[in-house]
Amino acid sequence: MPAASSSSPPPTGTGTRAGITKLTNGRLAINDALIPSDLFINSQTGKVIEPSANDTLIVPDITIDLRNRIVSPGLIDCQLNGAFGFNFSSFTSSAEYVQNVHTLNTKLIRTGVTSYLPTLTSQTPELYHFVLPHLGPLPLISDTSNNTSTNTSNVTTSPSTFNSSINRKIHRNPQNGSESLGVHVEGPFLSPFQHGIHDLSVLCAANSWKDLEQVYGSSHLSNGAIKMITVAPELGSITALIPSLVSNGIVVSLGHTECTFPEAAAAVGSGAKMITHLFNAMRPLHHREPGLFGLLGAPEEQQKKGLYYGVIADGIHLHPTVVSLAYNLRPQGFILVTDAMHLVGMEDGKYEWVNGGKTEWIEKRGSKLCIVEPPPSASSSSSSPTSSPTALASPLESALSSGTSLQEEGHQNGNVNGDGQAQSAKTNGRNKNGEVKDGQKKKWGGIAGSSATLLECVNNLLQWTGMSVPKALTSVTSTPAEMLGLKGVKGSLQPGADADLVVFEEVEVEVEDLLGGGGRVKRKQLVVDEVWKFGVRVFVRDGNGDGTDCFGGFGAR
Repeated sequence: MPAASSSSPPPTGTGTRAGITKLTNGRLAINDALIPSDLFINSQTGKVIEPSANDTLIVPDITIDLRNRIVSPGLIDCQLNGAFGFNFSSFTSSAEYVQNVHTLNTKLIRTGVTSYLPTLTSQTPELYHFVLPHLGPLPLISDTSNNTSTNTSNVTTSPSTFNSSINRKIHRNPQNGSESLGVHVEGPFLSPFQHGIHDLSVLCAANSWKDLEQVYGSSHLSNGAIKMITVAPELGSITALIPSLVSNGIVVSLGHTECTFPEAAAAVGSGAKMITHLFNAMRPLHHREPGLFGLLGAPEEQQKKGLYYGVIADGIHLHPTVVSLAYNLRPQGFILVTDAMHLVGMEDGKYEWVNGGKTEWIEKRGSKLCIVEPPPSASSSSSSPTSSPTALASPLESALSSGTSLQEEGHQNGNVNGDGQAQSAKTNGRNKNGEVKDGQKKKWGGIAGSSATLLECVNNLLQWTGMSVPKALTSVTSTPAEMLGLKGVKGSLQPGADADLVVFEEVEVEVEDLLGGGGRVKRKQLVVDEVWKFGVRVFVRDGNGDGTDCFGGFGAR
């Protein structure tokens, strides 16, 4: 096994410049196995290719000896609020916003994340309308239309012009870094009793498609800009609107909710197929009213359509044994997410952020993020949303006007009585329309997302469960790709898939045995050695020439 600081040996090749690279002597992470095999990729098409065409073996331009390292599809994060000081829900000007997204992308890819869903928390309609045009996905293009040498100076091109061939080429440039697969809008159609750090003043209920259009903008619901939406199915008429969302290519996820099991099952029956950060911001499992969690216990024949769930394995949101439990319940639906905030990569301290209709402060202490009181020198005033539709706010108006209902992210304030009927703590619950009758005052200290990288979550999973490396990698590659409807395009090493790759160094460490009474066990951990985007190597640890290293993974320096 090569040393942790090693990189690939000098490549050999024919120099024919057909854009074909052969990765040899590697172990390919395919399904639940590491398969010793060669991999052929084409930088001109950005795809994984067959090693032969018309019964003729392909001669590569370059051959790279991986020396038994692991080759994985690029990692996919389905819930990323920001990183490296930039939050997707903060907007100043179009030019600055686009530049901040570009900077984040070029840094994020060094962590092994080649694709992700930029996530917007509950915000005012104005903010959604401003930022959604800048966060849409890259277009699906044919193999022959890509040209990675195209000049990328026009990085501010609006997604509305993606259909032109020139702009398709520009946005497929590997040097642009990690790639948005479309936006995850986490709110504002959330329960005020499970809102986590989301601003109560912008939460609302949808009773018609027009309500959704008013919040997000009609074009963003149909042009692919929004890829996933998190909703509380018990509010308004959102369950009746799920089929329309799905028909527009939007994945519906259930979260920040007080829903009962029947309400959750009805939403899944209407087309919802994802659960947002399982266990967090939802009522707990009860043996007579399992709530949202109960979906994972549905009979196998009822799960054939596919049910997926995100899990934050940062060591703060969930206990390690709960993460292991979540995986074992339904491995084929298990997806690791970070729920990372803009404080990833930042020093400890207090940082400002825009939360819905007001400015708040988050304190970073090590890997933990908490909502805190503003510093004495900071203004604590908040601005109210200027044009949130009254019709949307009315189902929650009684609670919002009194500033009610708060619980810490990662916890919940839903109590369950002896009959398995859930009621919110210190409340009289809600009526069948999701109307809030009472609530709980806000407190400081709530968990405010995470500061973990996706690789750190993968390494935690390996450490806590002892599962094999390829099994852990499916939770951040093929499983999220399948959930997003991108099976065979992302999260795959099969011919025809995008050549987004991570080359991992595998190291062995000793960690505490969670069930061993203080004993020690050996576990595998991964280090990012190389990252490839669209068939082009864009990052090499200790060898990229600009003095930067892999950020955030085990063994990063």
